[in-house]
Amino acid sequence: MNQKAKEAFDKYRDKVKWKEKELNIIRKYHNKYSDKEISERFLKNKRSRRQVQAKRLELRLLKRMQTHQIWTPEELKILKNNYKKYNQKELQQKFFPDKTVNQVKGAKMHRKFYRDPVWTQEEVEALFTHGPTMNRHDLKKIHLPSKTVDQISWTKKYYGIKSNRNAN
Repeated sequence: MNQKAKEAFDKYRDKVKWKEKELNIIRKYHNKYSDKEISERFLKNKRSRRQVQAKRLELRLLKRMQTHQIWTPEELKILKNNYKKYNQKELQQKFFPDKTVNQVKGAKMHRKFYRDPVWTQEEVEALFTHGPTMNRHDLKKIHLPSKTVDQISWTKKYYGIKSNRNAN
């Protein structure tokens, strides 16, 4: 390798080499923040989430399992009053910053706090009328544009509506 190439390579290696400041950031925040958050917040996206994760593992800084969180009666009341208005991520951000999105989701599911889509009588009748002879994509397009194809499937299953398109 000629001298110019070696100098260029050394300069590049110095540029991509992990700085002690970056390593200290990972050491300081690895338990409190995700690898993605460390990348975005503290390293200003100079290192990707994967790079942060690889370096954290190389430093043997393992994530600890989050301790089981007890839900206080006040938190449960907030959850019960708001679970229909917001999704898990919004609930976590607005009301439960000390809990993870999965903990919020688990608390909702454990207490059977489901956000059931509201079906009008006309929509249910359209499902009974056209559900047995049409697939869910066509039902959405023609009769139920405000519903997702999964909502249509789940509601058909709930009411026991079977397809008879192939019955001749």
